[in-house]
Amino acid sequence: MTFRAGLLLTLPLLAVAETAEMLAGVVQEHGDSGVIKVMRQPLPSPGPGEVQVQIAYAGVNFIDIYFREGTYASTLPLVPGLEGGVVQSAGPGAEVWLGRRVAFVHKGAGGAYAEFAIVPAARLVPLGSEVELRDAAAVLLQGLTAQYLVDDTIRLQRNDTVLVHAGAGGTGRLIIQVAKLRGLRVIATVSCKEKAAVAQAAGADEVIISDYTTFASEVLQMTQNKGVAAIYDGIGNMTFLQGFSCLQPRGGMVLFGASSGFPRSVNLDVLAKGSKSLVRPTLFDFIAQDAELRTRAAMVMGWVQAKQLKLQTTILPLSDAAEAQRRLQSRETTGKLLLEVT
Repeated sequence: MTFRAGLLLTLPLLAVAETAEMLAGVVQEHGDSGVIKVMRQPLPSPGPGEVQVQIAYAGVNFIDIYFREGTYASTLPLVPGLEGGVVQSAGPGAEVWLGRRVAFVHKGAGGAYAEFAIVPAARLVPLGSEVELRDAAAVLLQGLTAQYLVDDTIRLQRNDTVLVHAGAGGTGRLIIQVAKLRGLRVIATVSCKEKAAVAQAAGADEVIISDYTTFASEVLQMTQNKGVAAIYDGIGNMTFLQGFSCLQPRGGMVLFGASSGFPRSVNLDVLAKGSKSLVRPTLFDFIAQDAELRTRAAMVMGWVQAKQLKLQTTILPLSDAAEAQRRLQSRETTGKLLLEVT
């Protein structure tokens, strides 16, 4: 009788679990932003070492576009997105996270364009009470990117001059601010007058309004033909080769993204003229260890708590996931674009 009673109690629970659903922005085939469809999906459950996060805000990042287009390998269908929410359930070994406010970043599509996401507990970043979920989602991925780019890719000295492309974008604004925290002079490029004001508000010392085809001559003029010590380029094909002409001797090109497409191969003679360097880093190599992720994240969140980073966000509902990616890819946005989920 005991066995039968236990069986009766378990079956209804299993039936509920099997039919539970959530809303998610799903990519079922590679293509433009129109392939993202917000639909009902089975509610996922965490396994060992995993947690189920109720998503508050999902960041809209270029990595999501790379997964959608198939530039980064993934299994379809997929749900893109990273950033933050509250842990609702936990698998074995992860119970300590229950009920905690967290942000997260891990390899793979992410799963945050949804009401719930399954996240490895090792990749969670705990949030202090002083940090709003919205701010954590606005800063984690791009703040980590800005921090490692400025601190760890090119050796710089205080008062060096650096060039930041797309200075009004989510990552560009944060690179400018981290560079200023490190005592660097910053020249930023933007595409229009309105975006110039955004880059200046972030702390850029000088701003070039350009279609990205003639910026090098202006950089040289601003630096008395010395050039810059480093270029932070997330645009790629449109800006890449021209950038080497305004790098100072022993300066470094940091290609961390390719919003205009990946550049063609570079002739190494370009580097030999002035002993210049080229780095093609990715964030995940700089947060590969869980402890390193949390150390870097603590630094970024500390800047947020101390109000040393000015955050700028545009918020759309989850139902507008496709439109959000379209806006990001067409460079219509400034600051960070978020999807409000719950």
